[in-house]
Amino acid sequence: MPGTGGAEAAARRGESLMEAARWDEAARAFIEARKLEPGSADLAFNLGLARLNDGRARDARKAFEEALALGGEAADLRCNLGLALFELDRTDEAERNYRRALELDPRHPEASNNLGVIFFGRGDFAGARARFEAAVAARPGYRDAWFNLGDCCAELAAGGDANAAGRQAEAAARLVELDGRKA
Repeated sequence: MPGTGGAEAAARRGESLMEAARWDEAARAFIEARKLEPGSADLAFNLGLARLNDGRARDARKAFEEALALGGEAADLRCNLGLALFELDRTDEAERNYRRALELDPRHPEASNNLGVIFFGRGDFAGARARFEAAVAARPGYRDAWFNLGDCCAELAAGGDANAAGRQAEAAARLVELDGRKA
């Protein structure tokens, strides 16, 4: 395929720049690659990731939707599209994308955690707890989900749920353990 070598080089450069957290430069590399290979769902997805990490949710949404249109539906894509939509205060659309991600991969930890965040924001602490529990079951070292589970259980414990108080303490201990591993 003509131009593929240039697209591959630009994509590799974009991936290296993302590893270095140089989001805007990575996005520019993926844009360059997409000009050479516009039908690549992977390049559109990577552009979306770079833009999402750069705080450009609107651009991320556009890139993720382009990846989806190119036939790239996967749990990670739906989850990240949901995150971009959530950042744009489009919570109902974000929820639909998290649910679709979980249809594609029922154990997707980020989709479970992010859906739990939506439930928590609505005051559905029991629903949120179930999603946070699913996230930590899928990835036992998922710090954000443990943090969210602890907060959720604190709300439930304040409402009189004694079981939640125990789980809150367990989540706090797990966070200490996880933070100790980083040191």
